Amino acid sequence: MSEKTRVKVEEAIRMLGYRRNPLAGALSGGRSNLIGLLVPDTANAFFGELSRHIETEGRRRGLLTLLGNTGYRTSLAGEYGAAFSELRPRGIFVTTGEEPPEDDETPRVYLQWAVPGSSSPSVTFNDFHGAKLATEHLLWHGYEDIFCVAGELAVGPAEGREGGWRQAMANAGLPTEGRLIRTAFDRVEAGRAVRQVLENRTRIRAIYATTDEQAFVTIRTATSLGLRVPEDLAVVGFDGIREARLGSFPLTTVSLPLDEFAVCAFNALADGGPAASVVLDGTLSIGSTCGCA
Repeated sequence: MSEKTRVKVEEAIRMLGYRRNPLAGALSGGRSNLIGLLVPDTANAFFGELSRHIETEGRRRGLLTLLGNTGYRTSLAGEYGAAFSELRPRGIFVTTGEEPPEDDETPRVYLQWAVPGSSSPSVTFNDFHGAKLATEHLLWHGYEDIFCVAGELAVGPAEGREGGWRQAMANAGLPTEGRLIRTAFDRVEAGRAVRQVLENRTRIRAIYATTDEQAFVTIRTATSLGLRVPEDLAVVGFDGIREARLGSFPLTTVSLPLDEFAVCAFNALADGGPAASVVLDGTLSIGSTCGCA
């Protein structure tokens, strides 16, 4: 526009107190500067940290993150997804595996949980490999009676985290029957399940927990029963949350690269399609709970 017109427009802006409404602009044909993120529960430290990394990377790219806690409920995930889609976001990151309605055209990237046969990209972790690493480390210590604290269902990431333990035990010629503790991911519920097993078994030498949350519950429960970690019970976790690395008694765990994960998530959203999918490996972080220190 000409300089004369620009001056008139700026004067009108000052007089009217006009502020650009990017959401209105998005609704008129484009997409907003918003990103949706669906997680089961940010009270779980892992999902809290994952959300923080997504939010930080989104902000770096000029995007704001909308967060929805689904409580592991498919219906609530659908409600959040529909509400986010109405705001015309750049895309929605989904960590719980739900497929969107057929008439929802909002781009999606599945995080941590790839939907089989989906045309949407995904960014996941090699959970099977990580679980195998953790179990093999306990086997290296000479432990043979290795229990696994797992989720209520072997689906999504839980399937790989349980499967890696089974494979490592099978490779060592050791049984898994009767050594699987299924429980909710909630710390209170997990504590009850672990306590029941520890009280009813005369000797459990090692436990691999499929999440750090479950690992900390296991340590707390063992301590309350008079067991020493790792002298009486070795414990290894999975996730590598900040709590696992802090303090004078760090947890041995499989650490996941959440900073790289967030970058890959946004790159997959920009590239689109299954070809943009990425699988990231975790690394074994040695702490004080396995018997190394």
